[in-house]
Amino acid sequence: MMPKIPEPENPDSYLIADVGRLTTTVVLLDVVGTSYRLIARATAPTTAVAPWSDITTGVNQAIRQITRSTGRKLVNERGYLIQPAQQNGAGIDHFGLVTSAGLPLRTLLAGLYEDVSLISARKALGTIYYEEVETLSLADTRDEAEQVTAVIEAKPDVTFITGGTDGGAEARLMQLMDVINLGLQVSHTAQRPQIIYAGNINLREPVRQLFSNKANVHVANNVRPTLDSEQLNDAAHIVTNLYEELKIQTLPGVQELLDWSSFPVQATARAFARISQYFAALQNQRILGVDLGSNSVSFILADPADEQISVQSDLGMGQPIRNLLDKITPETISQWVPGEVSAADTADFILNKSIHPQTIPMTELDLNLEQAAAREILRCALAKTAENWGWDFNGPQPAPPPFGLLLARGSLLANSPRPGQAMLMLLDALQPAGAFSVAVDQYGVLPALGLLASHAPEVAVQVLEAGVLSDLGWVIAPSGKGQLGKTAVKVSIETTGMEGEVEFGKIEIFPIPPGQLVEVTVQPTGKLDIGFGPGQGRQKMKIYGGIVGGLVIDARGRPLTLPSDEEERRTLMRKWLWDMGG
Repeated sequence: MMPKIPEPENPDSYLIADVGRLTTTVVLLDVVGTSYRLIARATAPTTAVAPWSDITTGVNQAIRQITRSTGRKLVNERGYLIQPAQQNGAGIDHFGLVTSAGLPLRTLLAGLYEDVSLISARKALGTIYYEEVETLSLADTRDEAEQVTAVIEAKPDVTFITGGTDGGAEARLMQLMDVINLGLQVSHTAQRPQIIYAGNINLREPVRQLFSNKANVHVANNVRPTLDSEQLNDAAHIVTNLYEELKIQTLPGVQELLDWSSFPVQATARAFARISQYFAALQNQRILGVDLGSNSVSFILADPADEQISVQSDLGMGQPIRNLLDKITPETISQWVPGEVSAADTADFILNKSIHPQTIPMTELDLNLEQAAAREILRCALAKTAENWGWDFNGPQPAPPPFGLLLARGSLLANSPRPGQAMLMLLDALQPAGAFSVAVDQYGVLPALGLLASHAPEVAVQVLEAGVLSDLGWVIAPSGKGQLGKTAVKVSIETTGMEGEVEFGKIEIFPIPPGQLVEVTVQPTGKLDIGFGPGQGRQKMKIYGGIVGGLVIDARGRPLTLPSDEEERRTLMRKWLWDMGG
């Protein structure tokens, strides 16, 4: 339960815009009765590119929709926001902006070892939208001339240099920096190059001297001061500031929105991470956040004290969806489709979606292919996140650490025709184990609340408490393997008197009305583990019903194994969809 916040004495009103690459969402938050509520929400196409080349145009289109739906005048005849709110109800007190519309930060990564300093650098970069355009390391077999050419052709926004423990290797790292220096000398870029150095502290001054005439040098704490330790916050802070300076503050038309803003602009992923960590603190539990966007995929692992962020800009449901075919085969995607579809048709769908990312499915097959692609995008992104964060792998599938709430967002999940489809996509792709609840950001409001969490926490708490999330319900998913046809989990819902058993390999829903609190006793069999140890159950666990229709028991095992026979697999896909109400 969330803590009660005192009633606002002199309430302010808030208008927050979330400008994505394809869609702009604007939300209006104000007091109704005695607490803050989501008053209105509107979306419009983002207008960052020609013929508009002004993101304020899309924001104004969404604001006008809010005016039409509420009757509340928010902008004047010249298109400027009315601030502060007027006695007649017009205007707004505070405006805020979060965005993922900026292009990824083109980054050249240089370091000594792939599995030491470079992986730490990627963790620091993982907090923003970035693209790794070139990598230099000791494992690079190119000669010096080829490396210099690679630096020239990469045209990075930022060169991130790391390597060497404090007091450790110097000569080899200096060789890499000499290569970068030669490349920068002959490069012709509109902006002055940016260098981030986060390596051996003994080389800080030589780095400054080497690049001072050609680039802006930013020195951070060594991301890997010893082989067994990391310190990422300093480098991540510099990376975040550079992203805001180079990619957000240069968005066409952004200056007018910044002039309206009462708060510093935030990247959408950072705002989502902030509200996830805030949620974790309010509920005193770990949260796994997932954002399946059009041009990126973000994972957040938040606990009451801190959060980790992993942003991957090479995958998404929009233009980057084509990159999925570089990672897996079309057959891997089509294995999730409950009907017959060829590999060629699957590949064509992916490429067409990349060319026309705004399109929505018009047929059942298109919907199945889009949801199949989403599963593999999430799975690939999770595998990369798991590698960077050092998670365990259960065979080929990473095993997320235990969490109490899966918080998901993205238009594909929020707009699924049936909630069971969204739930099944998440369970298939992430394959989480244990006992947890699932909620979806139905109105796309979480980044806005993340922005406000640092400045007006009572607004964030009261809006969340009012029920802006779509609670899909609870899941109990045992890890491990069992025997098909044999009982995997025994369930007793004491409040309703319902009892039952779920066979291994099946997924079933035990009916619980949405919002009803019940006590559940769950007992896995054999060595199956629901988070309390192999074969250990839990008595009188308090859960609530969600819109999926009840408690979901996912006894399909972890990792999930699909039949090799195509017809058998398609039959199984149809059964799982049916069982989940999808």
